[in-house]
Amino acid sequence: MNQFQKAIEIWEQYLLHDNSNITVLTRIADAYRKVRNFKQSKAVYLRVLEMEEENPYAIIGLGHLHYDFKEYKEALYYWEKMYRLNSKNVDIRVLTSIGNCHRKLKTFSEGITYFEATLKREANNFYALFGLADCYRGLGQHERSLDYWKNILQQDPRNKMILTRAGDACRTLNEYEKAQEYYERALNIEFDAYAVLGLALLAKAQGRYEEAATSLRRIIQQDNRDYRLYIELSECYTKMGDRKRAAETLEEFQKLGIRNSGIAEMLEKNMNGN
Repeated sequence: MNQFQKAIEIWEQYLLHDNSNITVLTRIADAYRKVRNFKQSKAVYLRVLEMEEENPYAIIGLGHLHYDFKEYKEALYYWEKMYRLNSKNVDIRVLTSIGNCHRKLKTFSEGITYFEATLKREANNFYALFGLADCYRGLGQHERSLDYWKNILQQDPRNKMILTRAGDACRTLNEYEKAQEYYERALNIEFDAYAVLGLALLAKAQGRYEEAATSLRRIIQQDNRDYRLYIELSECYTKMGDRKRAAETLEEFQKLGIRNSGIAEMLEKNMNGN
């Protein structure tokens, strides 16, 4: 019923009578993880490992816990430990979890190894296909990345996120017509800010600066804290020869009280006439 706090209260009552039941301890650690109580969850998982050094539920739980809190190196330590314990018949989710840790750590080449191992066992595994596409994207190998985005779309043609990623890959490869097609397919499903941004960047790449600026301004009205939007918009105004508006756009971001070196450097260049 997802009433994790209530479950914790009952498990803790049980532990008053039997505090060495490993099954109950892992359950209560899982429940603490679900309510994002990192300290308590970790303490209970480690208590299990003191009692049973290779307990798979505690090791996997610690992997999930650290990943959920963006501690990817620590998560990787536990997932790799799980892999070493059973490398020949390891659960496929362990492979994708190790791959995802490498993806988050930007060690993309290492992540590819685990995602490819997943596909050897399950040819259409979504997480492996996504992981490979994103790793090749991170490595700047956009053609290979696009192959995997297309593979996913064969199975799930109405996935907005994948459509926009495919559009981004095509835009980077200067395949502008195809990029526009992917972005519009995403928007035909329902409004998607990333597809709108993709079309704006596409217009900018094609020299349609006024159109791009109009779209970027609309996106900023919905999300005014993403510095990259201001940089793109400022560049549009610069390309149109309007340095005043280019500078005002960057100053607009600074007025939010958010410090960003990219914005500051660009503003300085604008003021120096570079």
